[in-house]
Amino acid sequence: MRTLWPQGPVYMDDPVFKITTDSVLLAHFAGNGAFRRCMDMGCGGGLLSVLLHERVPDAVYDSADIRPDAAEACRRNYQANGVRGTIDVLDVRQYRAIGRPGAYDLVVCNPPYYYAGKTSPDQGRAAARGDSLSPAQFSGAASYLLHKGGEFCLVHKPEFLTDIFAAMRLADIEPKRMRFVAHSAESAPALVLIAGRRGGRPGLTVGPELILTDPAGSPTEEIRSIYHMRPQAGEN
Repeated sequence: MRTLWPQGPVYMDDPVFKITTDSVLLAHFAGNGAFRRCMDMGCGGGLLSVLLHERVPDAVYDSADIRPDAAEACRRNYQANGVRGTIDVLDVRQYRAIGRPGAYDLVVCNPPYYYAGKTSPDQGRAAARGDSLSPAQFSGAASYLLHKGGEFCLVHKPEFLTDIFAAMRLADIEPKRMRFVAHSAESAPALVLIAGRRGGRPGLTVGPELILTDPAGSPTEEIRSIYHMRPQAGEN
């Protein structure tokens, strides 16, 4: 295990998927306000729950992943950081076996981005991604798990926004917050962070674009803050 930042949580990597920018940014974006119970669908090593636990330590964090090795890594990370919650080896598409209906204030998901076409030649990655996990499937699962007014937060690719918004509305989850993520101020968005509310009224707020690097190629001030990086030389 390693410490994610000085005096921060410790973490053991998922055997297949390492720490990625999309998961870190989703943990920062998710949970707008207080929540008491969270479900991470497709949890991997439990990074989202570990990071959210740093902000809301009294909440319960349930997790599910299709791979036993990921669930075991998640279990160890929970124990090392004092995270409370259950960890199940389950397929997100079989969501009626996950948790309890309407029991969650927050559901988070970093799903496979490409839900049709070729699968990874790596067996672990292919198993983690499954042969498909469409917006309709992860939105349906989130709707089943959330109580009315609960929040669903995910990270995905901008090219699938139409599919995602349509699926969320069909699942009675209204898109409420969105933020694009770009590598630089000159580049097109590579990711999008989305938050929806089950049973919410129409009305979408688009936040400022989250830029990863400045013109010199260094992490922006916001990214340094999200990653708990030390101040650069010359900064207070």
